[in-house]
Amino acid sequence: MVQAGSMQVASSMAGLWVALGGACGSLVRYGVGRFLGGYFPGIASMVATGLVNVLGAFLLGVVVTSFPVNPKPSWWVLFLGVGFCGGMTTFSTLAMELADLMHSRRYWGVAGYGIGSMLFGILAFLLGVWVVGRS
Repeated sequence: MVQAGSMQVASSMAGLWVALGGACGSLVRYGVGRFLGGYFPGIASMVATGLVNVLGAFLLGVVVTSFPVNPKPSWWVLFLGVGFCGGMTTFSTLAMELADLMHSRRYWGVAGYGIGSMLFGILAFLLGVWVVGRS
């Protein structure tokens, strides 16, 4: 069983919550990429990847602060944290984009995008924790 306060979710349901959240997060990532394609031709993928990764880090900070996982995660953590944030954010695409920049010999782009992604992701996560902690 996965416990959420007085609510308990059977472990078979836990996988369903993760899958539903992941599907929603993946659709958001796809939609952001499609939307930004018209505004940032040529770099839409990197802009979209950066944006969803930073937003996902912020949301994950909010989720883990709002819904403690002791002793086990609630369905909100499974749906939003594991599923939605996991489906929306994408390390593999970030790695591919960094490799493409490197292959194009755009080394300053590799450094800026790589370091910026990590820095802004960490700051966004901490901002999410801070926002919840203030309320």
